[in-house]
Amino acid sequence: MNVFIELYKTLIPYLLCIPLGYLLARTNFFPKNIVSKPLLYFFMPVLVINHVLEATLENLTILPIISFSLSVAMILPAIIVHKTFGKGESRSLLKSGFSFYNVAFFGIPVVHALFGKEAITTLICIYIGSALYGNIIGYFQVARTRFSRKHAIKEIFKVPFIYVFILAVILKIFGFHTPSEVEPVVDVFGTIVSVAGMLIIGINIEQVDFKVLKWSYYLKLLSFRVVASIVIMTVLLGVEYFFVNGLSIEETKVLILLTLFPIAANLTVFASFLKSNEKQSALLVLLSMLMALVLVPIAAILFK
Repeated sequence: MNVFIELYKTLIPYLLCIPLGYLLARTNFFPKNIVSKPLLYFFMPVLVINHVLEATLENLTILPIISFSLSVAMILPAIIVHKTFGKGESRSLLKSGFSFYNVAFFGIPVVHALFGKEAITTLICIYIGSALYGNIIGYFQVARTRFSRKHAIKEIFKVPFIYVFILAVILKIFGFHTPSEVEPVVDVFGTIVSVAGMLIIGINIEQVDFKVLKWSYYLKLLSFRVVASIVIMTVLLGVEYFFVNGLSIEETKVLILLTLFPIAANLTVFASFLKSNEKQSALLVLLSMLMALVLVPIAAILFK
């Protein structure tokens, strides 16, 4: 029970931003681009550079490869859902929803609450793999819900992450470190990103009519996502154990928790930026978060 209490105490300030975003949308207080564009072009790139510079070379190999592989492999379950009971959903949106994991907005406060500040380094490395997928392949998938394949590819090159990641790797190679004076500012940026991500979810769900929502359908869809994530992660961890065996017990636990994380708020950020499937993306993110708020603490209790 203490695990639940500590988790919720950490997450509640962020979660309260969802109804706040909803209220702001209802009153037309400001346009969504005021939130989404700074996230995409400034705050998220700064965090990416900082994460890459903080990570060790060893952690920058195994952990990102596993998280990236998980995201790529989750395309298959998304296709299965679309061909069976999810035909009414956008195929590209399902692919992104299944492959996006909320490592930054949701994961950082969760891992900090469960394992302490030291474990955030592990999560940062996992985030790099997820971000590589989400900001390139994932962004393309969201763009495909509105544009042709050729146009969607062009849209990818508008995402600053590609250039930011290359810059971060170059800085890492030359031994550059984030100045200690800047680190408190970057921590504040992390909070801003989490808050803004939740605000966007709230803004987008203003369009959702919960009275006609098919709860059983979405429970089935998101449950399939969680089960598929666990199965694929089990295979990836098995391969890592038998061929590399470079993960600590704590790193393994964090990777297992990743499979229970909700769909990344990036899905709503990209959808808002592209003005495509905004309502559906926000709904998937919100419902997956409600599920994660139950499953993650249960898993944490089993880890103890």
